[in-house]
Amino acid sequence: ETKEEAAAPAASSTDDILNSPAFLKRKIDVLKSDIAAVDAKIEAQNTVYEENKAEWGPQIEDLRKENANIQERLKKQADAGSGTAIRELAQKILGVLDNYDRAFSSVTPSNDEETAIETTYKEAHASILSTLADLGVKPVETVGIEFDYEFHQAVMMRPDEDYEEGIVCEELAKGYAAEDGTLIRAAMVVVAA
Repeated sequence: ETKEEAAAPAASSTDDILNSPAFLKRKIDVLKSDIAAVDAKIEAQNTVYEENKAEWGPQIEDLRKENANIQERLKKQADAGSGTAIRELAQKILGVLDNYDRAFSSVTPSNDEETAIETTYKEAHASILSTLADLGVKPVETVGIEFDYEFHQAVMMRPDEDYEEGIVCEELAKGYAAEDGTLIRAAMVVVAA
């Protein structure tokens, strides 16, 4: 007999023992007892969980609500702070834009070099306006609409053939408002009488 042939009956007898009904029945009993032990542990842990939930559940729920309220309040404060900062920045920049507007209306370029300089200044002016628009700052509508004391500051009234009484007929200085409608600076206007 070779070694393989001698090992074959031994392996066969081992397979027979593992497949025997008595061994399999014992294995099932062991598995059932293991399952019962795990079920008992799960039941004990569920009991502890339910007891802790009854004791701490309301407090945990209160903490969750408080945390949500704090998060909401902080978001509102951050949004308000951001809006305030944008308005303050815009108010400071508007003085610069006014200087640009006055310069553009009072200086006329007389040669190509001065025209190139003026073009550069106009590009800077447009860039500032674009940045303000990106921040949600927009010009207040004036000419051709009804005078609105919340957004317009009437400097004077005068008769005007093109506009009815109470309609803005001329803008003397631009006004600006934030996206949410908050006035940053009132537009100085002339109202038709």
